[in-house]
Amino acid sequence: MTFTILVMIGAAVVGLTADDHFTRLTMAASVVGCIALWQTLRDPVVLTGLTIVILGAVLGWGLDFYDRIWWYDDFAHFTFSLVSTMGIARLVLHRYRADTAALLLVALWLSWLGIGSLWEIGEWASDQLQSTHHSRGYADTMLDMILNSTGSALGIAIYWRWLRTPADVVSVTAPEPQPR
Repeated sequence: MTFTILVMIGAAVVGLTADDHFTRLTMAASVVGCIALWQTLRDPVVLTGLTIVILGAVLGWGLDFYDRIWWYDDFAHFTFSLVSTMGIARLVLHRYRADTAALLLVALWLSWLGIGSLWEIGEWASDQLQSTHHSRGYADTMLDMILNSTGSALGIAIYWRWLRTPADVVSVTAPEPQPR
């Protein structure tokens, strides 16, 4: 819990001192999201995943790791996708049913790819509207999406192998005939 609080303080400082709206918005959403998840769930897998993502953004923007360490953006996209997908799996898998578990896992993977796409659109929009340099061109965006996809797939595999709950495994078969 102390680690999460320190990371949230770091996110608040980065958000308050940021030069652009994209960074301010994501840091504010991070702090609010952490508080909301802690208040409603208290699930360590979800909270740890969110804290790691926020810490990565704090290091990237607050300590300028994105510009100072050439591989940090790639590391961040892969790692954030891995831990975020595990957190999302914990939040939603037990709520849905499918004929096979594979359908749920593919839907989870595609959901994360959608979130990653929205992130890339946000970076691009920030660059267009405020002359920031969050998106560094087509090749960077494609590599980010590949890393998001790979990290998410690995996160799903790790979650399914070691972190799933019995409720996540429920699947639907043909309905039982009802007596008349």
